Amino acid sequence: MEERPLVPLHRNRDYQRLWIAHALSGFGSQASYIALPLVLLVATHSATDFGLVTFAEVFASVFAGLPAGLLVDRLPRKAVLVCCDLARTLVFALFTLAVVSHRVSLPLALAVAVLNSVFSAPFSPAASAALRHVVPREQLTAAVSLSQARAAAATLAGPLLGAALYTIAPALPFLVDAGSYLASAACLSLVRLPTGPPAKTKAGTAAEPGPGLLRDLTAGLAEVRRSPFLRYTLVNAALVNLAFAGIVLTLMTEGASSSSGGLHNGLLIAVSGAGNLVGSLFCARAGRAFSPRTLVLAVCWSTALLTPLLALDTGLAPAAVVIALCCLATPAANAVISAARLHTVPDHLQGRVQAACGFIPLLVVPFGPLATGILLDHVPVGTVLLLNAGLLLALALYSTLSSGLRNIPDLRPPAVVATPAVPSDGPSAAARPRGIRPASAHGRAADR
Repeated sequence: MEERPLVPLHRNRDYQRLWIAHALSGFGSQASYIALPLVLLVATHSATDFGLVTFAEVFASVFAGLPAGLLVDRLPRKAVLVCCDLARTLVFALFTLAVVSHRVSLPLALAVAVLNSVFSAPFSPAASAALRHVVPREQLTAAVSLSQARAAAATLAGPLLGAALYTIAPALPFLVDAGSYLASAACLSLVRLPTGPPAKTKAGTAAEPGPGLLRDLTAGLAEVRRSPFLRYTLVNAALVNLAFAGIVLTLMTEGASSSSGGLHNGLLIAVSGAGNLVGSLFCARAGRAFSPRTLVLAVCWSTALLTPLLALDTGLAPAAVVIALCCLATPAANAVISAARLHTVPDHLQGRVQAACGFIPLLVVPFGPLATGILLDHVPVGTVLLLNAGLLLALALYSTLSSGLRNIPDLRPPAVVATPAVPSDGPSAAARPRGIRPASAHGRAADR
């Protein structure tokens, strides 16, 4: 029987609704994120209070991560997505009233931060899990690429929107954020997704560690431990985030000590955001032209060879070019890895695996700035940059030798690759339940 041609993503109504929902929420989230410290400083006159709010938000995200993954795998994904959006609508609507009535306080800000993290925690894995019910396997890489472009655009434009709204009225960014969640919930309610909770597949039952709440919570970690490919994705995410967190902190510290600190740091942030945005727009094309393993290795080695150039201290412009080139390349690797992970993980474990893949790097990444800060007090800046670049070189070597990366599935259409690779640790395209035909993703935590 002749196969029906794929529906382009721009004509896939369910995917478009979810993409729009995520975009609305992302811009609203960034707008309120930039306004929160301003409102809190006016109310409490304490920078320490904002530090406590940020810490509470991150701690709540870590604490809620694994239970959120279990919730996503036990309830219908659409219900989880809509309920999370409606809950966050209420939270920010109430905070808007507090700002208007001049009743902002540290306890209230802490409560908003914690509630936002708790309600955002299930959204990100639910959105990722919904994506593979929305688009066929051949379009997963392109769909993830567009999601990355959306997040980059929100990160670039959202803070500008928030600052502009704050100058009009301090409460306006939070009102817009509440409205964005409400609009997102309305879009999500129109998306066609399975109405019941995810069903276990025969291919995935072996990954379940058995009965009991603790074993249920850690099923995602067990699946990651079992799969060489998933273990590779964690190492990749941890080392990349660890290294670039250290590199960015070093460059920012160096810029702060110069006469043009504001221009220096602002330019680096701008070129990194622009590089991510442009790279996200072109990574779908790169994903079609090259096999996933070739693409990931090319990105790993290019960043490993480019970042040592930052230690040469040749000025702001060359450093900005290096950062821009790295940011242009990394979305392609992120897209193929994320798409492959969505394809290989059984549907009934998607929430817990996605939560585990976000939980573990979140525990590791803060040590990058901490270690870099300590090193900057004792060794030259160039040495610190080379040490962080060394982490990327280690990743490139590990990626070249990794059996996990050799198992990455090739999701390109058969016309592009004659014999798509099927990983030994996940279900094949034929064995995996396809769910209903086309429906995508959203979440504040992911946009941040």
